[in-house]
Amino acid sequence: MAELRREMHRRMLGNGCCARPVEMDCPFGSICESCTFFVTTIGFRPTLERQRDDAAAKGQVAREHIFDGLVSRLDGEAS
Repeated sequence: MAELRREMHRRMLGNGCCARPVEMDCPFGSICESCTFFVTTIGFRPTLERQRDDAAAKGQVAREHIFDGLVSRLDGEAS
């Protein structure tokens, strides 16, 4: 059960996940994705959507908004 609880609190990253315990709130949550130097392409859309859905499922509204913005920006660039 402890392993399942730990998995439930992992934050998905593009190349893995952050296993920082939920009790140790990270001030850098989604820092890479909100950095002005962060660049993404349509090829990462499925990953960004999974990250957005993961944030929504965990009630992490701020993270969800970050990934919503990235997906929306991809939509704008595609049109």
